[in-house]
Amino acid sequence: MKNRCLPACLILRNIALILTLVAGSVMLGAEIHASANHQHQQTQALRKLFVYQILVGFEQQQ
Repeated sequence: MKNRCLPACLILRNIALILTLVAGSVMLGAEIHASANHQHQQTQALRKLFVYQILVGFEQQQ
């Protein structure tokens, strides 16, 4: 029975492919996280602006 093993180029290609997939997954996760964080910050800024406008309108009425 012959001892069969994969050629080195196939092993390296598979390792490179796995590393690329992992890196892509990490980058996608980071992008999703950054997008969600940005929306949260934008929502907070809009809330602060809304409260500020209410306070300014209240002060003008007095």
